[in-house]
Amino acid sequence: MALPGPKATSVTQEGDDDGFVVSAGWTAEATPAGDTRIVASVPLDDLPRVHAALVFALAPPLGFLYRQEVDRKNPRPAGAPPRDRVALELAPARVLAALESCAPLVYSDARCEIWIRGRMSEQVVLDHDGVLFCYPDDPAFRTALEQAGVPAVDVEMLHERDYVKHWFRAEADPFEDELARMLGLSASRP
Repeated sequence: MALPGPKATSVTQEGDDDGFVVSAGWTAEATPAGDTRIVASVPLDDLPRVHAALVFALAPPLGFLYRQEVDRKNPRPAGAPPRDRVALELAPARVLAALESCAPLVYSDARCEIWIRGRMSEQVVLDHDGVLFCYPDDPAFRTALEQAGVPAVDVEMLHERDYVKHWFRAEADPFEDELARMLGLSASRP
């Protein structure tokens, strides 16, 4: 399935494309809370494959969190908290099938973040910019990235750019319900 475009693009202050191209690379870092993580940048053409490789590195069963930051169909007031939908005890094959089936939403629409957690509390997060975060910095994630062809090299990440334009695509709307159906997602809070 051809993806309609990235979740976000780097732009000038006026909103015009600034020519920035997402490069493949990852770095390890410590969070302000002292936790370790890997931050990975992956071009859109490779993002679903690399994301799947990282999800496959998680210890099953998996937990899945769909965090809707923007409701494109029924907008909420500015500053409203995100809506979370979750499912637990999922087989990796079921999660990977849902990610593939709903790729236009997962990889090309900035309305959401996808958090997938393994049995050992390790997790892979795909944020609204299309950047991957792996918690903690674990050899399994390093190996998955290496085998997927993502080098351990510090590249400029999209979320580090001065101006980023996020895309909210109408064609991704039906995939929200499809993802919820495929994974049995339910609201985690009102």
